[in-house]
Amino acid sequence: MFRFFKALLIVTMLFAGIAWAQLDSASMNSSSNGGVDLSRGVHFEISPHTSLVGGSGAFGIRLGMNYGSFNLELSGEQVIGRTANLYPVSVNAMLNLATRGRIIPFGSAGVGLLLTVPTSTIGDETVSSIGFNFGGGARYFLTNIFGIRAEARQYVTSIHNQRDARDELLVFQEFSLGVSFLLR
Repeated sequence: MFRFFKALLIVTMLFAGIAWAQLDSASMNSSSNGGVDLSRGVHFEISPHTSLVGGSGAFGIRLGMNYGSFNLELSGEQVIGRTANLYPVSVNAMLNLATRGRIIPFGSAGVGLLLTVPTSTIGDETVSSIGFNFGGGARYFLTNIFGIRAEARQYVTSIHNQRDARDELLVFQEFSLGVSFLLR
């Protein structure tokens, strides 16, 4: 039931971002103060963030290239757990649902490597798995180069359970808040 509400929150954020972007872009066309214009040329973006993953805290950075409506992004994080740390590294494709204005909502999907490194036990090995993620969020630009970024993602991966000799599907969510710096 809790997963249903998280998914509902993600969809609500996405639609609210789309509606706000449409209102914001209409007001940006009538006045020329503030906001960004991603439709002209290539923009590079650096986005450090902190997040909640499952019940653990995390921090990371996202490096992106904006091509108008399309972004290509490299993401690296460290999730700090009680018995192990998780290091997700992924490449994500993002679709900007608006290219002008203060609010730029987006949807994203990606694939990457999830490294799980034990911290409190001796002799355990690092476990790596390939997983994919999808989600959405919005960036609110306070100036034409600095903004705030909120995002929610769903991760899906399969890990091998050595005790039962079977593969298990692992699904978890990430809610992040950070900043964005646009470089031209």
